[in-house]
Amino acid sequence: MVNRKFIFWVFVVTGIVSGILWWWGSDKKELILFHPLKVSYTVEQKKFEAEKDQSSQNRNFLSTLQDKIGKLQGTYAIYVFRLSKNKGYGINEDLIMPAASIMKVPIMLAVRQATSEGKLTWDTKYTLKDEDKRSGSGPIEFMDAGSELTVQQLTEYMIKNSDNTASMVLSNMLGRDVIDKEILLLGMEHTNFRDYTTTAFDVGLMWRKIYEMKNEDIFNLFKDSIYEDRLPAGLPDTVDVIHKVGTGDGVWVDAGIVMPQILNPPVGRAGPKSQVPNIEPLVIVILNKGVDASESAKMVPTLTKEIWEYETQSK
Repeated sequence: MVNRKFIFWVFVVTGIVSGILWWWGSDKKELILFHPLKVSYTVEQKKFEAEKDQSSQNRNFLSTLQDKIGKLQGTYAIYVFRLSKNKGYGINEDLIMPAASIMKVPIMLAVRQATSEGKLTWDTKYTLKDEDKRSGSGPIEFMDAGSELTVQQLTEYMIKNSDNTASMVLSNMLGRDVIDKEILLLGMEHTNFRDYTTTAFDVGLMWRKIYEMKNEDIFNLFKDSIYEDRLPAGLPDTVDVIHKVGTGDGVWVDAGIVMPQILNPPVGRAGPKSQVPNIEPLVIVILNKGVDASESAKMVPTLTKEIWEYETQSK
């Protein structure tokens, strides 16, 4: 009888001790896993607020843009960042939007990182397979299976031609976790590679990081793509612009950097010819979803032109 009572109390005490240990361990786990994320988000939000230029002049200008896009089908997100002043402004800049082919930019940056670490070389060859091919944009889908392409060629096709097959091949070569890591290193906290979604603010942050790299090879990769009908079409043809477009069902977007230097007019560049004033480098991001393609094909250059004129005339 005594032995049974003893065993009973051993079980009771063991249960109480186990419960206390479980409670203590769970509390510690919450402190470690969740609190830093909340702090990180708070810091990012405070940084975002600090970078906003909420002058009355900007608010009036944004109201004008809102009136224009408010009459159109779909939703627009706009973000402008003055690189030399570290200030930006926008409309719906924190709204989750389709990234479309703008997501090819982090892929390119991840490729460059892999080459710098020796995991890939620019001369690394890939043999094309039929199952690699993706339709929509780019010439690689029309190449024969068995064709050999270097990492350099795949990267150039992906950016200059927005080649969908090239982006798929490079993503598979790198691994999606590597691209996720690159997105986090860029600070793009609200960008999801698997869903191909982002925000105008995140895209603007990406271009800010690219500008800070001051890498001419990267800059040149984004110049004179086969798609010069969006941001460049709204800018004087003597202005240098590096950018990446995105196109999809109800999506007609572009984002990039208007550079300060003056260049000779690129061949085939559409846009108004005018005397170009000295301006600071400028990030412009125009995202949308659910839009009418014909409307957006006109509106993206129009918005770009209005942003350009506002930025140059308000100096």
